[in-house]
Amino acid sequence: MLEVLGVDFWGEGAYLALVDGAPLTVDELASRTGIDHDSLKGALVRLEDRGLVARMPGRPARYTALPPDHALEVLLLARERDIQRVRALAQQLAERHRKARVGRDSASLIEVITGPDGVARCGQQLFRRAEREIRGIDAPPYAQASDGERVNSSVNIGGRRVRSRFIHAHRALVTSGGAQRIEEDIAAGEEVRFLPEAPMKMILADDQAGLIPLLATPQVLDSCILVYPSALLDALSTLFETLWRHAQPFIPEQATARGGEALGDEERRIIALLAMGLSDEAIARQLGIGHRTIQRRVQALLQRLGATSRFQAGVLAASRGWWKPAEQPEQQAG
Repeated sequence: MLEVLGVDFWGEGAYLALVDGAPLTVDELASRTGIDHDSLKGALVRLEDRGLVARMPGRPARYTALPPDHALEVLLLARERDIQRVRALAQQLAERHRKARVGRDSASLIEVITGPDGVARCGQQLFRRAEREIRGIDAPPYAQASDGERVNSSVNIGGRRVRSRFIHAHRALVTSGGAQRIEEDIAAGEEVRFLPEAPMKMILADDQAGLIPLLATPQVLDSCILVYPSALLDALSTLFETLWRHAQPFIPEQATARGGEALGDEERRIIALLAMGLSDEAIARQLGIGHRTIQRRVQALLQRLGATSRFQAGVLAASRGWWKPAEQPEQQAG
């Protein structure tokens, strides 16, 4: 754990042993930790240099752990300063790299990324480099790094104050676990809207870079185009904002009973998926319930609402307070 602060395996073992007990000699530490004397001596020198331990007067020398709350905080602050300097350098180098490429050839405003893992890694980098906002249009097929890490905002943005807006195709809800993944992203702060069909996949990081598939309708996401600041990137941004205004806000699985018309969790989920335009078969797959069972429950909900169509059922359910669309604030991309 302490390796992120530059403390190696032997140093961490020695430090934890000293935190847990009284001052110890090298021999006592070796006996307690199982670390050989040479490795232990070097580790103690490095721990002293980092202000984590101190050598006490007398012979033989004894070592004691300094208060961890202060010592570790000092190291954390130093590491944060180092990271900030490296991040600033990375931005400077990226700008120098971009200008050099533009100066050599206008074609260098785009870069072709190949291989499923390369595409996934590039997508992750866009999420992590965004400082203000990440925008995207998402539809199958999906990119996934070789280590299994998903390419999405909840994983790659973390706790940073970066706004995330994504448009999904309706068919994203019928893929295995699709609705659950989208709900997890919403819980992490992502704003979500839907279109019947997504015209293309896209990720935009601020106004600095964009990622789009090389093929219009890829069966496997193994090649993409990385777009740098240009008229093409401006056009992609305009396309996203136009589609965002026309997309349908996501309807969460939430409901408030009124007039004694209490809904169960499963009924709320069915209403939410109905309102998103999913078929009975797709709803059955999402809920892990038999197709005929879903058909019966959908019909029962239609009768209960007095609705003659699935769309009307969604409208009537909203009017009765059985669910309400999530509030999606209209903001300009910053």
